[in-house]
Amino acid sequence: MGASRGWSTATWEDPDGGTILLHGTFPTVVLPRSIWPSPKAWQGLALLDDAGAPDAWKQEEEDERASPGVNLEAARFGIGHEAHLLDALTSIEGPLTGRFPDPEPLRLFRESQRAGHPVFFLEPNLDDDAWSDHLSLEAKERTDWRRLVRRIRSRRAWKKALSAAAEGVTSGPEDGMAEVKVATRAWWSMWDADLTLPTRTSRDDRFAARARGALAAVRDGGGSTLLLVLVEPRLDALLGALDRSTSPEVIVSYDDLLASSEEA
Repeated sequence: MGASRGWSTATWEDPDGGTILLHGTFPTVVLPRSIWPSPKAWQGLALLDDAGAPDAWKQEEEDERASPGVNLEAARFGIGHEAHLLDALTSIEGPLTGRFPDPEPLRLFRESQRAGHPVFFLEPNLDDDAWSDHLSLEAKERTDWRRLVRRIRSRRAWKKALSAAAEGVTSGPEDGMAEVKVATRAWWSMWDADLTLPTRTSRDDRFAARARGALAAVRDGGGSTLLLVLVEPRLDALLGALDRSTSPEVIVSYDDLLASSEEA
């Protein structure tokens, strides 16, 4: 196994053959073309989301057509980590931010559909007992009263997170992108801090096993590279999980899931 890192990307070589190209994105941000992954470089797409994402994207698009900016305002109205992130992103000059649905995952999903590439949603369905148990544990940890109090009083914590996230961040490919990366890393550090290390590790290990299963399906179809889309701060954790993984998990593509539901 081998891995390499870029400004917002990483690659991981699977011992069974093939490559996972991890493509780091930033929520609600339209990425500059200079960091778009080449469409010729991959033959399958994996997203850290569940299979309900396309329906959610469609609804957000309908909401935006009816009332432009409604999704952004609804998200900013809340308290805590997400509101801090959106306030920070929309204050950065240069990149297009605050866009709903999330631009990059949706763009790549549509690109995959046009190219006939398989798409895999790595978050299991709720009828998966192990995943249901995991989500229950996450909910319990996130709603601990101490964490809720910290979230309400999080302005000072947000400033500290921004300062810590800025360490080691190099200038971005275009103006404003370094600031976008800092804000996204600060948000993710606060979001993930709500969970214990064992819970985070279990979650990432499951995603890694399913990503390897998706790559195996791409190999079976004659391809060699899976593009894994995730928010940029998650790159290192997913690389670590891939290195720890012992076996791929069989996973069904989005089109096959649709076909099976229509037959049922």
